[in-house]
Amino acid sequence: MKLRIFLVTALLCLQTALAAATNIPLLPVKDLQAGMKGIGKTVISGDTIEEFDVEIIGVSGKESSGYSILVRLSGPLIEKTGGVAQGMSGSPVYIDGRMVGAVAYGKAFNDPHYCFLTPIGSMLKMLDTPQGQQVDWLPKGTALAAGGFTELGVACLKEELKTQGLEVTLGASGGRESTKPLEPGSSVGAALMTGDLTLGALGTVTWTDAEGRVLAFGHPFMSRGESNFFMNRVWVLGVIPNMSSSYKVGNIGSSIGRFEQDRSSGIAGRLGSGPNSVPLVINVSDTSRGINHSSSMRLIDDEKLLPAIVNAATISCVNRTADRALSGTVKLHFKATLADKEKKYLELDRENMYYGTENLEKVLVQELGESLKVLMNNKFEKLNVYGIKVDAEITEAVQVAEVVKLSAKERKVKAGEKLALSVTLKPFRGKEFTKEIEYTVPKTASGKLVLNVRGGSSVAWVMNLLRKQGNENNAEAPKEQKQKSIKDFINEVNTADKNNSLIIDIASGVKGAAQPAGEAGLAELLKGSPYKKVIPLDFIVDGEKELVLTVEK
Repeated sequence: MKLRIFLVTALLCLQTALAAATNIPLLPVKDLQAGMKGIGKTVISGDTIEEFDVEIIGVSGKESSGYSILVRLSGPLIEKTGGVAQGMSGSPVYIDGRMVGAVAYGKAFNDPHYCFLTPIGSMLKMLDTPQGQQVDWLPKGTALAAGGFTELGVACLKEELKTQGLEVTLGASGGRESTKPLEPGSSVGAALMTGDLTLGALGTVTWTDAEGRVLAFGHPFMSRGESNFFMNRVWVLGVIPNMSSSYKVGNIGSSIGRFEQDRSSGIAGRLGSGPNSVPLVINVSDTSRGINHSSSMRLIDDEKLLPAIVNAATISCVNRTADRALSGTVKLHFKATLADKEKKYLELDRENMYYGTENLEKVLVQELGESLKVLMNNKFEKLNVYGIKVDAEITEAVQVAEVVKLSAKERKVKAGEKLALSVTLKPFRGKEFTKEIEYTVPKTASGKLVLNVRGGSSVAWVMNLLRKQGNENNAEAPKEQKQKSIKDFINEVNTADKNNSLIIDIASGVKGAAQPAGEAGLAELLKGSPYKKVIPLDFIVDGEKELVLTVEK
């Protein structure tokens, strides 16, 4: 009996403390009856909170698994919106001045006047019992609005994020934002990216307190558990009717705090400083038209999402600056500033050139995206990302040249001496030109020495070599490669062949210069031998030629 009295007393104390924190009395689920009527609060235009009518239909569920409250919405506001609209999630509902819960779940193609509420008691638990559970991204129907992205950028986001079940739509960006303090019924954003481009979801504030704590949405954003999202101001432009489900459209404005919990009953956060984030700057120059654009954003520091968002943002910025179907040549330079677990600075710094007549936007971010994916998901350690910068220079000119001839003044050479080579290249619709290059014959060279001259974009020679050596070695299984560090990977990316590089290397004739395919693999073959010489050019270099020399003793 004493234990029962103690538990009841403790429960009452908890409810009293929570109610005192909000200064709003709560109406427990057990006290709800079918036919009860009340009001809900939300914003459908600007930042003005308006009311709608609510009627309790019934309650389902139980204490152990959670309750859902079925309600019917009505009134002039609901007639304007055509029923429950996406973005109304979190709208607080009151009966006789007591808070019941938040609008949370509707169903497409059903009568849009009906929906389920999440009880306020379930939402308040997020503040007192936060959990650090890590789960896969399992969104529950909350669409991400991509503000400022072009259609190509949104298509890239959809493709990159579909494996995680995320839905992306084209949203509004910039413009007016609310300056009012958040209160129950206010619109609020939960964002993954803020700045000149935005990516996030619109919802409604359910509850606030004097300590700056905020509850919203009434359902999960992405079921992230312990989370790291921007809390943003929102200005609602309006509600767009839809046969499936109406939805709010609005500007996601400046960050005013962070959401730290993303659970089944909603999202919880705090006003003030924002989440850990990564600055991203993208500069695009269209030399054909003399136009320059610069965009600045901040992204949440998330290993799974950051590469996809950077890719899509880069595509959008390039696409918007070009303002046409992109074709021609692009020079892309990206730099990521990082720190390892010992707080030592690392820098991924890569520049390359790309050419294409279609889908060039997607081609130019392949290295960028793959490099960031490996960095973010590397098996060695978590890296701190301090900033990412992307510079793109686009032109309609076709800056491509093919290697058409390779010759040497002498065909008989001595080990260790300098050799004069002549490489002739033919630019697209241009005149041939010859590059004179000095190459040092390796000291260990003997017999027949085969030199290969190729462009950084040509891998045909590698495929031929793999086939040839694979046959010679009877398709020997590759040996296990030496374990590498994240520092080794960054160095390999920074120094890897570029499409605008002219490369001279040993094909055969030097001990240890060329490994069998079974031992080296494609990555090692692309890396080349210790005798490789790289000459940067202002052209994307294609094609390859070989030269056979005799090394005299």
